Amino acid sequence: MEHSEGGEQSQRRQQQPWGKLIRLGADEAEPHVLLLKREWTIGRKKGCDLSFPGNKLVSGDHCKIIVDEESGQVSLEDTSTNGTVINKLKVVKKQTYPLQNGDVIYVVYRKNEPENNVAYLYESLNTKHDATQEPVDEDTCPSLPPATPSECIIKIGSEDAKTSNVKPDKMEETLTCIICQELLHDCVSLQPCMHTFCAACYSGWMERSSLCPTCRCPVERICKNHILNNLVEAYLIQHPGKLNSVDDVRSMDARNKITQDMLQPKVRRSFSDEEGSSEDLLELSDVDSESSDISQPYIVCRQCPGYRRHSVPTLPGTGQETEAGGMQALGDAPSTSANFPTAVQEYVCPAQGSHVICTCCFQPMPDRRAEREQNPHVAPQQCTVCLQPFCHLYWGCTRMACFGCLAPFCEINLGDKCLDGVLNNNHYESDILKDYLASRGLTWKNMLNESLLALQRGVFMLSDYRITGNTVLCYCCGLRSFRELAYQYRQNIPVAELPVTVTSRPDCYWGRNCRTQVKAHHAMKFNHICEQTRFKN
Repeated sequence: MEHSEGGEQSQRRQQQPWGKLIRLGADEAEPHVLLLKREWTIGRKKGCDLSFPGNKLVSGDHCKIIVDEESGQVSLEDTSTNGTVINKLKVVKKQTYPLQNGDVIYVVYRKNEPENNVAYLYESLNTKHDATQEPVDEDTCPSLPPATPSECIIKIGSEDAKTSNVKPDKMEETLTCIICQELLHDCVSLQPCMHTFCAACYSGWMERSSLCPTCRCPVERICKNHILNNLVEAYLIQHPGKLNSVDDVRSMDARNKITQDMLQPKVRRSFSDEEGSSEDLLELSDVDSESSDISQPYIVCRQCPGYRRHSVPTLPGTGQETEAGGMQALGDAPSTSANFPTAVQEYVCPAQGSHVICTCCFQPMPDRRAEREQNPHVAPQQCTVCLQPFCHLYWGCTRMACFGCLAPFCEINLGDKCLDGVLNNNHYESDILKDYLASRGLTWKNMLNESLLALQRGVFMLSDYRITGNTVLCYCCGLRSFRELAYQYRQNIPVAELPVTVTSRPDCYWGRNCRTQVKAHHAMKFNHICEQTRFKN
């Protein structure tokens, strides 16, 4: 803790302190903090009047104590990330709380880790303002003599005296949200770190940061933690006194901004265990994960015998409108394939037959991947590289924005924007390639065909040696391989056919591995279509 003393000695002689802060649980040698200025700041920054530069639990600008010079009213305004606690009452960000003589301010409050608490007792020295306040009962005022954190006894309001040496409830500690320091309510877990928080608490956090509040790991997915929610319910049955009030529950539900669209992490599950295949994977959403099972008979596709009788109602926005204004089921909607093979049209699913879910449109189709190994006339249903199932080649994908989610590499449709950032996300080098193609009247499709011919002759190489022009790939794997070929295509463009401003640039030491090439000024200054020459180890 540091106190900034810049140029205030003369002011202190002239001004009288209107209040002071007494550190609770500290050594006797630590002096009291006299409040002299109209606005007194507390935080981790060194410029704050009361600074904690080494305490990461304190925000940079944590809070400030303000006095009204006319009325003498003192208030605390919170400016922190996780809030400030006054008399066990949390003050959220941008909220102002009136201070009275004897209030205990927790800059850091850890319910289950009292040794990390940073608490101050506010004592008013403004006799004019104190006269307007009710006298503070000595029995309810925290004990002022300093003590160690493990022995400090604090009484607030009508609460009973609680000592921090009481053995903590391990179950309550496990079920406590680190943000609000209360029992979890409508718990959500973050992936991949799996830390858990109240949905309302994390809603406020995710508006400011995409990192986990606990470990600062990037959050990839959010999912409901039903097991912890059930444990909290069981714990509250045993401890009904810890139930939140109805108003608190309504307030937390109102602050919950996590929509259903955010709660769809992809969970891989083995789909066909009876066939002994560990590579057949099904991707389900978090909504379906509880009720879905690989052996459930109600999963039907358009080739199942009872499809017409048991067709699933169309979800809003996923079907196609007919000319008459009605909605078509997804199975009857126009697809990305113009016509289906005869073998596909005549096929009928057997009873209790296995199905796979298309990764693109999430619609079921019969699992005929094992049959394709014996009969090449069966259309491909999965990507050769990632092994994810797709229905485009089988009967056409029904997702409206689908370009063709599965196709042979030579026929894949990557879209008109596939050249944007195609060279290691270096937009400057990618624009050079686009300008070169445009000047010769070529498209990305022409470049792909030329690159596949070079791949066939052994001039170009791919990291996955299995890929050829006829390899069936999904859109993502196809785009990844296309970028590898695009780099080699750009590398083989003769120097004489490129502008002088491009060829006159020196090579970057890091070459194609440079992490700064995504910045325009660095990409324009150095050439990155080269290999790394320094610091290879």
